[in-house]
Amino acid sequence: MKIWSWHKFFSVHIHINLSAWDAVVTCFFIDTAHNIVEYIEIISQILKDGGVWINFGPLLYHFADMYGQEDEMSIELSLEDVKRVALHYGFEFEKETTIETTYTTNPRSMMQNRYFAAFWTMRKKSGVAHQQVP
Repeated sequence: MKIWSWHKFFSVHIHINLSAWDAVVTCFFIDTAHNIVEYIEIISQILKDGGVWINFGPLLYHFADMYGQEDEMSIELSLEDVKRVALHYGFEFEKETTIETTYTTNPRSMMQNRYFAAFWTMRKKSGVAHQQVP
């Protein structure tokens, strides 16, 4: 799915997908948001109670430094703040670590970018109240 359409799709169709999924896996994805809080909120809303969110990736924020008068601002939280937001939306950490990795790298190239990516498994607690994303 395109970067811009994931949030819009679930904002429109959330009533269909509310508490419908056992698991959500995000890989090099959550930093594609203009508003990462909305992504976390949607993940919480579409997961069943007891559902699992597995995430792997850095926080590079694709829209960083791209703000102009017509552009939407980007909310760029630190990893610690992202974890606080996830706890607020009813998640509990089961596993958390940082993994050094690459992304679209040619192993024979003299230039290679390395990331220290966040990896976690979180479980949604039971009885988390949902509010519709505007």
